[in-house]
Amino acid sequence: MPHPLEAHPSYHAWLRSLPDYEGQIAVDAFFPPRGGARGVPPEAFGAVLAGLDRVPWRHQAEALAHTAAGRHVMVATPTASGKSLTYQVPTVAALRDGGTALHVFPTKALGHDQVQKLAAIAGTFGIEGILTYDGDTPRDRRADVRAAARGLVTNLDMLHYGILPFHDRWADFLSRLQVVAIDELHVYRGVFGVHAANVLRRLLRVARAHGATPRVVAASATIGNPAEHFANLFGEPAAVVDDAASPRGAREFLFWQPPELERGAGRRRSPNTVAATLAATFVRHDLQGLVFCNSRTGAELVYRYAAAKLGAAAERLATYRGGYTAAERRSIEASFRDGTTRVLVATNALELGVDVGEVDAVVMVGYPGSRMATWQRAGRAGRGDRRSLAILIPGADPLDAYCLAHPEHVTEGRIEDAVADPFNRDLHPRHVDCAAAERPVRADEAVVAPWLDLAARPRLVAQRAAVGAAGTEPARRPDAEGAGAGGGEVGDPARAEAAAVRFAYAGRYPHRHVRLRGGSGGRIRLVDGHGATIGHSDLASALRDLHPGAVYLQQGETYLVADLDLDAGVAQLLPHLGEWYTQARSETHVEVLGAEAGGATGGATGGATGGAARVPEFRDGVHVGDVRVSTTVHGYVRKRYRTEVVLEERDLALPSLAYTTQAMWLPVEPVAASVASPMLGEAMHALEHTLIGLLPAFVLCERADVGGVSYPSYPGVGRPVIFVYDGAPGGVGYARAGAQRLDAWLGAAVERLATCPCAGGCPRCVLSPKCGNGNQFLDKEAAGLLGAALQQHLAARRTAAVGVA
Repeated sequence: MPHPLEAHPSYHAWLRSLPDYEGQIAVDAFFPPRGGARGVPPEAFGAVLAGLDRVPWRHQAEALAHTAAGRHVMVATPTASGKSLTYQVPTVAALRDGGTALHVFPTKALGHDQVQKLAAIAGTFGIEGILTYDGDTPRDRRADVRAAARGLVTNLDMLHYGILPFHDRWADFLSRLQVVAIDELHVYRGVFGVHAANVLRRLLRVARAHGATPRVVAASATIGNPAEHFANLFGEPAAVVDDAASPRGAREFLFWQPPELERGAGRRRSPNTVAATLAATFVRHDLQGLVFCNSRTGAELVYRYAAAKLGAAAERLATYRGGYTAAERRSIEASFRDGTTRVLVATNALELGVDVGEVDAVVMVGYPGSRMATWQRAGRAGRGDRRSLAILIPGADPLDAYCLAHPEHVTEGRIEDAVADPFNRDLHPRHVDCAAAERPVRADEAVVAPWLDLAARPRLVAQRAAVGAAGTEPARRPDAEGAGAGGGEVGDPARAEAAAVRFAYAGRYPHRHVRLRGGSGGRIRLVDGHGATIGHSDLASALRDLHPGAVYLQQGETYLVADLDLDAGVAQLLPHLGEWYTQARSETHVEVLGAEAGGATGGATGGATGGAARVPEFRDGVHVGDVRVSTTVHGYVRKRYRTEVVLEERDLALPSLAYTTQAMWLPVEPVAASVASPMLGEAMHALEHTLIGLLPAFVLCERADVGGVSYPSYPGVGRPVIFVYDGAPGGVGYARAGAQRLDAWLGAAVERLATCPCAGGCPRCVLSPKCGNGNQFLDKEAAGLLGAALQQHLAARRTAAVGVA
């Protein structure tokens, strides 16, 4: 068949002409083509660019100029804008001068993809020694890699587990390190960002201990706070380049709403079914397309449905997700690049820049969770000056419904800020132990939080040393904005005294106790009926999803959990053939440990410290602070597929899981009278669900990253309170960021409750897939009244405060 644009003026017109089109395009946004602007590169890199026959775009030249001047640089520009060149050119220049370079990628797959490109570029200048060092590197080859590497490609995990603990073995490489390139910097946020910040700060510290002063070239998808995010991760400032000057073809962005199953009933066709129809249509019309799904299960379903529609032509369709071997992924990528495969159904495993060639169209099944991720995916289509198509199919979720009602949120809204707290109180001290094992640490180094008492760490031993002794890192730089810079004033005797003491780790290899990608608690191994390990889980997830009797989905297969042995760390799984699934029932309690004065604006802690009894802050307004969250899974229900009929409810006897984290809480007593007293609890519960579902519209997080609890009468206080808390020990700043944007966040929740067409609550407004009591005791109408009353009350408080000021 001819390309659709040969017979139609736009992709929109072509889609409307299809026989199975049912008036599904709800929003049509058009972005005109943009021309490119070349820049003048610095002399330092002129020879390399000439050898590559490349004239950089203006933003590339600007980034190269910063690197040539000895500055760190953060390049935050859209997909396909040529960010790779900004670190490849300095790398080749460094290698030509006898230096070394270290490239860090978030996944092994992306690292293997990039090492081939870097090796080809370096080969143009006769440079060898571009090697990979990651978990797939055989142990008997690792010494050879250390000896031969000039340009090393690795990931954060290997940096933490295999390089920094043994940096003395890497002394020759590290002493000549000139360039550290780190791509996809936006990935390092949340809990993973906490770990990344600590590992990357330790990397710079160790490199400097070996006499090197590397320049960092970081590349990222567009984020709202590139300078702050870089400083949080590295503890030092960087020059920011965020104005892309590369050309871009015209782009159509469509919101494709699934049609109603019955007119006026509010129920719509599954987004997976709609995506499968589009995927099959792309194959039939020979379009190169990507279909992004937000889960492995979704990807498998879309592939299965589309393959059924295509028959023999299904050989031109493939899936791409985590769980495949490296060889399988390479084969799929090659087949898509050469055009044998026309459509790939993928998870976010393909989102992180793996090169699969040119793409005509991208379909997103469900909102990806952020504007940043949306444009990262949409940007995979239309490289160069080609016209492209991006389609978003909203799912049954408050966030998706909000985006459909406010398409400008996606197409014109400000990109979200990345959140990464380097000094998380639960995780950071463990990294300080690692730093002390690598080299003794001082209290004033950037790898140590100002609040951390090194002398109180159980495995750290004090050593006297002269201030500024050789081989130690300089004190925190005063210009490292957002990086936790601080400590005593210049000339502070107490600070100088503390800096004269270094602390060494009394033991070996504390790195093994730090899991960079793990969850809460210990590790649980998933074992099938043959004794084979088929996966792993963290303790918190295991208590919720792997209790005895649970139905569990693993890599597309359904299992029944026969036993959970927490002492041995093993969950025994058997094949499940029943027509039912399970939902855990849990109870969560939040204990306030200390509120910050000034509510969401931050400040000193409110309430007593030390051994004195704390008086929690429950005055009118929004508050943020530290809390202790305790969760107990006390039972589960069995439900029949499709009908949702409850077949049975069973009790469980499992241990509670507790951790300290950050939260925001909102006392609702001043507006409690806006709803009938018996309905207050149901109103608060429903409003809490809607707020959590919409938080990713205002903070760069996922719904699963936060939790919530509503108290019609908070114990010991007797006041109604809604809590939203970070779901990670120590907290990463999500709840705090939400509190700072409460007006817009609460306003969106009130609007969603008022405009959702359902009668009494649905997944698009108040139902939550992670509710601990199975979405019982919810009142959508009362939640809307309560939210609107809170909105008006908080606005009145602000007005009164301005009048007093």
